[in-house]
Amino acid sequence: MQRKSFAARRRLLAAFGVGALAPFMVPTRARAASTPGRMPRVVVLDWGLAAQVLALGVTPVGVARPPWYRILSGTPEMPESVVDTGLLFQPNFEVVQALKPDLIVITPLHGALADSLARIAPLFVAPRAHPHEDGYQLALRRARALGDALGRPAETTRLLEETDARMAALHAHLAQHREVTQRPIYLMSPIDTRLTNVFGRESVFGGTLSAIGLTNAWRRPSDTEGMAQVDYTQLGADQDARAMIIGTRPGLLNLLGESPLWRALPFVQGKRISQLPMLLPTGGTPTALRLAGVLSAALTGEAA
Repeated sequence: MQRKSFAARRRLLAAFGVGALAPFMVPTRARAASTPGRMPRVVVLDWGLAAQVLALGVTPVGVARPPWYRILSGTPEMPESVVDTGLLFQPNFEVVQALKPDLIVITPLHGALADSLARIAPLFVAPRAHPHEDGYQLALRRARALGDALGRPAETTRLLEETDARMAALHAHLAQHREVTQRPIYLMSPIDTRLTNVFGRESVFGGTLSAIGLTNAWRRPSDTEGMAQVDYTQLGADQDARAMIIGTRPGLLNLLGESPLWRALPFVQGKRISQLPMLLPTGGTPTALRLAGVLSAALTGEAA
């Protein structure tokens, strides 16, 4: 299972142009916030969790490949002071140790590294999804757990209250435009003229659709990251669907326009396609908020 999960993450990163551990949490809060008034020194080996740490008001001392976080339009902004700790699943242990972290933040996919990393500092391992939990609900739960591990309960409460209020406002705004929001939506990132990634309910993208009252047109199975890699023929069943294309590589849309397979899709023939900016696909509540905003603007032509 862990090997499949790792492969799923690699496919997800590849889609955006970037070259089975049981959930647990080593006691972290005492180390992460052991000195009153001092910001915890945190190393994060996942971009989505790095975004969540930043959103909680903590700047990590080290993150796996910060330049790729920026290329994938991670939000909040990653300061230039953050040290590059190596690849997502192949960190430089000497660099991590030299940073003297109070806490190392990882996902369940980092299981093979857990013992080695735990010799350096206590670990926070992000919770796995519960059965039937969508990607947005999981992001909220991970934010709460991270806030507890970082010793920032007030900041966590404020962040989640602001997130809930913004999502509720966008839900209400979209409810006033049922003529354009009643269609199901494919959230997709084309790979080439034959294959695309499409995001299901288990992804942050798919969970965000539900949170603001929209319907995901992709109802078939997806992998552990909430993504399915399919050929375009599998997107033609829903005649009424709309497509939202997320962060396509330069030039690919022009190539798709020359593809008979692409031109035959109902949402292409009906001119029901919108181009959204690049978004960090695993980016937690910050990605959810940004996606909700750009979706609302694309559908209604108005800022909410």
